[in-house]
Amino acid sequence: MRKRWVWLGLLAALLLVGGGAGGWFYLQVRPISRAFQPQLVRLKQPMDADALAQRLYQRKLIRNPRLLAWLLRWRGKPTVAAGDYEFSPNQSLLEIADILVHERFTRNWVTIPEGWTLARIAERLHERGIADKDEFLALCRQPQRFKDIDMPLPDSLHLEGYLFPSTYRLPPGTGAEQAIRTMLEATRRYVYLPYKQTMAQRRLTLHELLTIASMIEKEVLHDDERPRVASVIYNRLRINMPLQIDATVLYGMGLWKERVLYKDLRHESPYNTYLRRGLPPGPIASPGLASIRAALEPEQTEYLFYVAQANGYHRFSRTYAEHLQAIREIRQGRDGE
Repeated sequence: MRKRWVWLGLLAALLLVGGGAGGWFYLQVRPISRAFQPQLVRLKQPMDADALAQRLYQRKLIRNPRLLAWLLRWRGKPTVAAGDYEFSPNQSLLEIADILVHERFTRNWVTIPEGWTLARIAERLHERGIADKDEFLALCRQPQRFKDIDMPLPDSLHLEGYLFPSTYRLPPGTGAEQAIRTMLEATRRYVYLPYKQTMAQRRLTLHELLTIASMIEKEVLHDDERPRVASVIYNRLRINMPLQIDATVLYGMGLWKERVLYKDLRHESPYNTYLRRGLPPGPIASPGLASIRAALEPEQTEYLFYVAQANGYHRFSRTYAEHLQAIREIRQGRDGE
């Protein structure tokens, strides 16, 4: 197969000398630009060569999708393997084809999902060889080290909730400080700057916004429910009612589990919103944009309670009596299954 590729290069060179067709071939395979702008192309399952070529064309990475698809099929790749690939518009179509044919998966990109804590982020970066876990957590406990980033950061505590969940280009060996700076810059770009005015209108600091959004993130599975849960949080804060959010209790305990026991609710911690009124000291995870928008634009309701159903949605109630009735009905439904 390698010989065949060499012959293709030779043929392209001969055509180029001959003019006409060679000139066309050169124009089609040359890079889109000279700029190194790496892009992640993630295939969650194997993809047909034609479909992938169209995708790369739409991402402005190649000039001629039909030519790329033909080259892949000619080299025995009618279907491209699933995996993470990295491409840049300064690569030629031939270089891109070679990466796909040899299945050169990239380790330069890492995904930080919504709802992850600093501890889980540190584990992921350590596993990928991006940053030392202990150094990462130590730097996250020094938020003022990053005060040159034009965004309010906590004076003490740590950077929990301030590292934006997203997919980043962080090659192995990047280091803890650079990784943190990259994620803080993303929070500034996608949260602080776009919503700075809205925060001021709602009289929310960035710290308060991230704290509320992080509770929504950990409590809610479905995006369409996030503004309604946000309304419960604000309604309780308005009447100085304890938030009683299980996720904050678990964060204070330093663990995560599916079921919170009654004895857990008595665990002494600044984050225990059953024992303490108002917001916890800070965020309990990295919230995504859906939770941040919900915290900024909650539904207008009179709800003070909610309880989870088997499908991941919640039943909302205005009074404690309604709440108890909802719990009974949900339990009866589960017992009847």
